[in-house]
Amino acid sequence: MMSEPKRVHPISMFIDFISDAISLIKNIIIPFFVLVFVNSNSSIRFYVFIILGVLLLWKAVLTVLAWRKFTYRMEDDEFRVESGVITKRKKYISLERIQTVNTSEGIFQRIFGLVRVQIETAGGTDGPEVSLTAITRAEAEQLKQSIFNRKKRLQQEGAELDETGDQLQDHLTEQKWAEEEVQVSYRMGVPELLLASTTSSGIGVIISGCLAIYTQIDEILPLDGFMKRFSFLSHASIEIYAILIFLAVLLAWILSVGVTSLQYANFVAKRKGKDIIITRGLIERHQMTIPLARIQAVKIKENILREPFGFATVMLVSAGGSISEKETSSVLFPLIRKKRINELLSQFTEYYQMEPELKKVPKRSLKRYLLSYGFVPLLVGVILSVCFPPWGYLALIPLPIALFFGYLAYKQSGYAIRGQLIQLTTRGIGKTTGIVLRKRMQNYTMSQSYFQKKGRVASIHTFVKSSAFLDSFGVHHLEEEEAAHVFDWYSYEHNKST
Repeated sequence: MMSEPKRVHPISMFIDFISDAISLIKNIIIPFFVLVFVNSNSSIRFYVFIILGVLLLWKAVLTVLAWRKFTYRMEDDEFRVESGVITKRKKYISLERIQTVNTSEGIFQRIFGLVRVQIETAGGTDGPEVSLTAITRAEAEQLKQSIFNRKKRLQQEGAELDETGDQLQDHLTEQKWAEEEVQVSYRMGVPELLLASTTSSGIGVIISGCLAIYTQIDEILPLDGFMKRFSFLSHASIEIYAILIFLAVLLAWILSVGVTSLQYANFVAKRKGKDIIITRGLIERHQMTIPLARIQAVKIKENILREPFGFATVMLVSAGGSISEKETSSVLFPLIRKKRINELLSQFTEYYQMEPELKKVPKRSLKRYLLSYGFVPLLVGVILSVCFPPWGYLALIPLPIALFFGYLAYKQSGYAIRGQLIQLTTRGIGKTTGIVLRKRMQNYTMSQSYFQKKGRVASIHTFVKSSAFLDSFGVHHLEEEEAAHVFDWYSYEHNKST
């Protein structure tokens, strides 16, 4: 049945046209705004609207033709897609390369009872390998089952030919999980969602985005008239400026809360057999499937708002998947108490556990952490204090804050080894812990600067595969002997002999 070429639902034409139109308008929004609303020549305005209408009409025609030319099917253990209006393109994807089949529901898909299907491979591109804009839920389930049933058969045939190494072990592990049919779930309730939203670090992204937009508009639009209306602020007191800054930060925080709430509303993580299925989203509902065999590491992040209350975010670093979805879709537990992490990780991942006791960096590394954190704030503070007294002295305020975070980094950095797992903990402003299975480590590096060598300390790093990139974990200024001990643990020859 799946060998017959099929088309996506006709509503996909409308969805694709809206998406293309938004992308087009977004790319020309600034010159369009200048020519239409700033320019006083009515003839130019008329021609601008004519050109915009022609471009949108051309987009509509291309969308209809693209829909008619786009077909998909499964044949000869391949997923085949044919497309192209002017140039005909054929894409054949081996089922063995397919890692996940994810679904999402935007506003229009939900109205018509449809879903978007995204097929991702281990290659890791800037988007899914194939995207089916709109098909029925029944077709999506049938497609997903057909792909993974055939893929399972191919893996079983491959395992019979290769009976050695990690491939066999992974295959046997997957069989064990499939036979057990483990089913556990984690659901984030409304209190957890509100707490996750209010303690999110997204406020920094909102503020930086607003500043970036302001700098772009300021170069093109004449804002002199706008600035004149608020010229009275140049004579305002410090209290007025403080209130305005507070209101701006409050607005950015409210926007951050709203974005995070929409992103993680209805968040559910389930483990079914050998897969973890993550569903999230209010307006647009996403569903992602992560095979347990593709998990490369577990990442635990604690920002400065959640850490004092004992909360953390747990993420999965997995091979494959699109770069654009990497940060949001890999979240396993958006907000969880640290004391519950091991309990849930044991149910969802089998292997991964968080060690409470770490081998810390030596005491003589304290000065190195303080120097690395405090050098830049000290340098900037001194320069501004000398050049712009007395207001320049305010630039020294960040120095004690930086030294405080440097001290925290010294106290909390370290590593732990348990069996085939290594845990590496470090921090910048927030704390990050990586738990990695030895066979998932792409490499291990031990580095020493001249001054580190004199102090008998070293920095260690490991990398794991994540999408098209390598995700890294490390510890700075570790005892030289401890860094060598980790190398012995990682070394292939050492492990082979023991």
